[in-house]
Amino acid sequence: MKFRTTLIAALLLALFGAYVYFFEFKKAEEEKKQEEEEKKVFSIDWEKLEGLEITNAHGTFLMEKREAEAEEGSPAGAQQTVWRITEPLQADADDSAINGMVSNLKGVKLEQVVTESAENLEPYGLKEPEIRIALQVAEGAEAPKPLLVGAKSPIGSNSYAVWEGEDKVLLLSTHLNPQFDKGLYDLRHKKIFAFKREDVERLRILRSGDPEMELAKEGDRWEILLPFRARASETAVDEILNKLTTLKAEKFVDEAPKDLADYGLDRPVWKIEAVLKPDQTKATLLIGSLHQVGGKGYLYAKREERPGVVSLGMDLIGTFAKDAEEFREKKVMSFKTWKVRKAELEGKGLDVTLEKRDGQKWWIVAPIEARVDGTRMSALLGAVNRLEGVEFLEKPAGEEGLAEYGLADPLARVVLYEEKPASSEEEGEGVEGGEDAGYPVIGALLIGMKGHEGEDAYYATVDGEDTVYRVSGEFYEENFPEGVDALRSKKAIDFSQYLVTEIDARGPEGPVAMKRKEGLWKLQKPSSGDVEKEVVDKLLIEALGLEVDRFVAEVPEDLSAWGLEPAESELAFRNEDGGELGALLLSGQGPEGEEGLVYVKQREEPWVGLIQADKKKAIMDKLIACVPEG
Repeated sequence: MKFRTTLIAALLLALFGAYVYFFEFKKAEEEKKQEEEEKKVFSIDWEKLEGLEITNAHGTFLMEKREAEAEEGSPAGAQQTVWRITEPLQADADDSAINGMVSNLKGVKLEQVVTESAENLEPYGLKEPEIRIALQVAEGAEAPKPLLVGAKSPIGSNSYAVWEGEDKVLLLSTHLNPQFDKGLYDLRHKKIFAFKREDVERLRILRSGDPEMELAKEGDRWEILLPFRARASETAVDEILNKLTTLKAEKFVDEAPKDLADYGLDRPVWKIEAVLKPDQTKATLLIGSLHQVGGKGYLYAKREERPGVVSLGMDLIGTFAKDAEEFREKKVMSFKTWKVRKAELEGKGLDVTLEKRDGQKWWIVAPIEARVDGTRMSALLGAVNRLEGVEFLEKPAGEEGLAEYGLADPLARVVLYEEKPASSEEEGEGVEGGEDAGYPVIGALLIGMKGHEGEDAYYATVDGEDTVYRVSGEFYEENFPEGVDALRSKKAIDFSQYLVTEIDARGPEGPVAMKRKEGLWKLQKPSSGDVEKEVVDKLLIEALGLEVDRFVAEVPEDLSAWGLEPAESELAFRNEDGGELGALLLSGQGPEGEEGLVYVKQREEPWVGLIQADKKKAIMDKLIACVPEG
């Protein structure tokens, strides 16, 4: 009976709560929303707005809305709103400026009616209003009367206003004047070009009296085609593209010039042409004579495709006033180091293949399998990427010509492959060394040395390119590794200590097992109990920081003779899923005649190393410290 009474009470309470929400709270919310809507000065369907007419101290300006194709990435068939000035002239408007005005008008509210009928509008700045705002709407919709905006209120950031033809003075929620008191220059679209940098696939730069320079994008990189053929500097091309895509008119000089000679544009000093994909559309800038305004220098310029003349800042010239050689890529082989997935190195007695596994760690895969010292590999790739030419020479044809620079039988060869695998079998075909790996080749760098003007000089080239570079000997002498051991990691095991949640060890003193749960370490063998985190951390730091003194050249299949099958001591480290991160095997002996050394091995890796016995003792001491005495 009690349960039934409780259930009925709960249902009544729920019904009462629903009533309060839907009939009281929801009603109050709707009323508040309705009240806010009624306060809005412009109550129109903004989707039907077609034009905006602004009159201020600078004149009267009419902006009309246009529909244009949406930017790439927008839904299919989507349109974007753009604005065009139609009075006092025809010109593209600054969309952000006009959209800002519209957004302001959407949000402006009526704070209060100051007076229903003002005999004198002068105190409110409305006798001669500072701003007149008129909206144009689509056919069939009713446009509001123009709004006349007067002075700013003495207190707060509000404006006085009145509807045209009425005497009722309104106090608006915001001061509209600053945003609407704009001249023609502020309202106009000032960017010279509308394209994006990724749209450009060719650039032509002509300067009066100089040979033409032409650059083209071929694949992922830019090439100089004229006045010579060479790789272009990515930095130099980026500077041009950034300048063109952000270039703005400082002043609109002449909308319809009668004589371009007045501006030095009949025979322009500069002509800069961008060829755009996908249909080879050309966008061309002509730069004419210099002129001074207020002691500051400007350049007359115009789009070749349009009549209007504008003024541009002088800083533009610094981007283009360079010899073609300054646009040449100085790097022998330019690439993104983090994109390299595979490398082949030959030279200094080295013939090795390296590969990045799991997108992070480097491994030697031939002639042995071993982890790579990540810092050393990063330094090597960085050195290859920084290698620059100090002299540029035409690459001779044939072995005899290459021998002149020591490149027929090079001192060193570095072949790099990209991270991104070929997306099809066809793309994989023909990639040097890539049939098995499936990685597209970045380039093959050759380093040679030959006598030059009485002293040895180093030269470099890239297979398939037509330039020989004279380079500093620093790369070969200091950065190119000598032997496999110069590349391989000396760390016996390599992972973060923070991944370890379980340690299963065995030593001369017997088994030790520990597990971390909710941040606390618990001993499981040889007894149970708590273990201080600091004690376990010292063990992990010692074990994971262990470095091999030297590696054994030949590893026999049977390791029992070296005390590694089974190992005298073993430490296995596991993650929270129970997966083994790595296992350290330590013997109790070393090679005959070499006292004080013991063998060491990572269980799953095909190598054996030697360490000082003291290093082993330090690890075992810290393991024993995890077990309470007694």
